[in-house]
Amino acid sequence: MYIIIAILGVIVASISCYSLLTGENVTLPYVQILLGVMLLLLGWSQLKEKRKGLAIFLFIVAAFSIFINVTILLR
Repeated sequence: MYIIIAILGVIVASISCYSLLTGENVTLPYVQILLGVMLLLLGWSQLKEKRKGLAIFLFIVAAFSIFINVTILLR
């Protein structure tokens, strides 16, 4: 699980660096969706470790991030 989270982190960091260097802001919703997926996975791992409060918070933030950015992409 943590390997997938680390891979997503590397992907998000590389896309963010590309966006910063080129000045393109088109990739921002995609980065935010990937961050939302990463937060979902972190919430799942926290739920497995019996940290329900943090897991619920991570699920809410991930759902909000994914929902907002999908609506931005579908405009």
